Amino acid sequence: MEELTNVFLLISKPYGITSRKFLNEISRVLGEKRVGHLGTLDPMATGLLFVALGKYTRLLPYVNLETKEYVIEITFGIETDTWDITGRVVRAYDVLVKEEDVLRALPKFVGKIKQRIPFFSAKKLRGVELYKLARKETFIETFKDVEILGIEYMGFKNNKLVLRVTSSSGTYMRSLAYELGLMLGVPSTLSAITRTKIGNLSISMATTINRLRQGDFSKGLVPPQAVINMPIIVVDGDAFKLGKSEPLNQVIVLDKTYNVIGIGEIKGILKPKVVIDEDNRVS
Repeated sequence: MEELTNVFLLISKPYGITSRKFLNEISRVLGEKRVGHLGTLDPMATGLLFVALGKYTRLLPYVNLETKEYVIEITFGIETDTWDITGRVVRAYDVLVKEEDVLRALPKFVGKIKQRIPFFSAKKLRGVELYKLARKETFIETFKDVEILGIEYMGFKNNKLVLRVTSSSGTYMRSLAYELGLMLGVPSTLSAITRTKIGNLSISMATTINRLRQGDFSKGLVPPQAVINMPIIVVDGDAFKLGKSEPLNQVIVLDKTYNVIGIGEIKGILKPKVVIDEDNRVS
């Protein structure tokens, strides 16, 4: 099978596996030990995971994928300790939620808001993860600033609400489900979630683990210039890999669609910071 390494990979995570275990599976299938990712998904979540293979793991700190898009399902009439359907049920009873009440409530969650952090989360409080405190039945209410850029109503039937949500990185869909229930005065929980977009990358571009097993690499490959917001400069590659600085005088200038739009003048020195080369270290 053809090898796949030193790339960014957009892949769809299946249900019921942690992001870490899924990365281990990718590593095993491709025979590449160096595997990293951005944007962890809970086991119940499916959809997009941005993965770096091989030397490209060094570039992850420079990747800009701030916004996320999810399609979620919220079920009214049930509340769990984790605020999603995988948790222990703490309240459950028949409720009557009206569609018009839901539609009135949703706009109140759009914009920059303070969001409750789930008790069962890896967020730390004074150096201790909240989930460790929750397991000891110590529940401390904490908040974080997030931004929800948009909520699209997609349907409501049998106390199940489907939404498309675009948000800043780090926004909890579990919290959105829980807090919507609070506003409506009923128990609620996140019952399904799929990440459909990361930055400008969509689910239609993603590959799957089954494709990788078959040696099909025709989908999911992401060029660095699509996710790293930096100018492109052509230099002497051999000198750069050896860690040598290079004076910058004139460069060809490209626009965001990579069309040449002119020549630019730069006065300075280009110094290697991260070198994608087997024989060099990260500086």
